[in-house]
Amino acid sequence: MTELQQIQALLSRMADLLELAAQTDWASALERHREDLAATPELTKARILAMYGGMGSLNDLVLYKDHQPLPRENNEFDELRVRLYELCRAS
Repeated sequence: MTELQQIQALLSRMADLLELAAQTDWASALERHREDLAATPELTKARILAMYGGMGSLNDLVLYKDHQPLPRENNEFDELRVRLYELCRAS
């Protein structure tokens, strides 16, 4: 699997987890980046990295459903978030 394919797979899984937690705006943003990646990989990776900084950023997300945190999903999301950052930063 190429680096871009890995990033696309991470974005897709992260969007699925966000949908589960009713974080539809974030899910849509990640899906847009997944779609844009093939046409403009460097620009899209820079835009993904920009989502990691500041208040209200991707780093601040905690997944909840019915007012209850989702421990397993949050752990998976954290792992995916770190891996996505590493892949986007590496190039």
